Amino acid sequence: MTWFIFIIFSALSHSLWNILLKKSENKYAFNFYMHLVNITFFTILYPIFFSDYLYMDYQIVLSAFVAALFFTGYHLAVSTSYRYADVSLVYPITTSSPFFILVWAVLFLKEDLTFVGVFGIIVTILGTILLNKVKNEGFKLTKGVAYAFLAAFLYSFGALVYKKGVSQGNFILYVYCMSFFMTSFLYLFSRKSGEIKFSNVKKDLKLVIIGGVIVFASFTTYRYGLTMVELSYATALRQINVMFGAVLGMSLFGEKFTFNKLLGTFVIMIGVMLIKIGM
Repeated sequence: MTWFIFIIFSALSHSLWNILLKKSENKYAFNFYMHLVNITFFTILYPIFFSDYLYMDYQIVLSAFVAALFFTGYHLAVSTSYRYADVSLVYPITTSSPFFILVWAVLFLKEDLTFVGVFGIIVTILGTILLNKVKNEGFKLTKGVAYAFLAAFLYSFGALVYKKGVSQGNFILYVYCMSFFMTSFLYLFSRKSGEIKFSNVKKDLKLVIIGGVIVFASFTTYRYGLTMVELSYATALRQINVMFGAVLGMSLFGEKFTFNKLLGTFVIMIGVMLIKIGM
């Protein structure tokens, strides 16, 4: 039962930092400073709680660097999508990366499709159509939705590299380096775009700190939960974050509630769970 609580808490944490990002006025700067808090927190705790992992492995560092490129793209796409659309619309789509992961596994890794996996793909596509169906207009692809799909697309490549990296040995070093590189890349982007100024997030300082701690909590609770249960169960259960994101978006921001939005979110959640179970 303990693993269940940790995985659910991780899912809630993941949806919460997305809510905070949506709430922020300057989303690129907020994303950077949130990750800066995360890596600072991680750096302090690393030698205290993960002293057994204080050794260097350059292959792991290289894998973390590549994964960070894709995950940074994911965060930038998520930040952009929230400029144009509601959390309850965007968030479920950004979590549909397992759809792409399964496709890449078949195309590039020559893995076989399972019936459950294929059914999950169909259900996920159906859920996306329902989520974006506008009354009397049919399916509508907005900028927010397009960037949400881009986020899921980029995340899928990062996840493939991530899967290889964590299997190489020093898992804590890998995640720490990936967090460091992501923070660095977000800094470079924000500085180039002129949005790195601290004044852009000064009034959101408390939310930035809370967001950074939540990002760290999401990572630690999920990984700790994985030590108690099989990966397939954990990843499938974590998809409850889709429902958390949609419900919190509608309740905290007063986003328009529609039957299609609620049904689409639920269908996407089920579809992604089926894909993960079938992988």
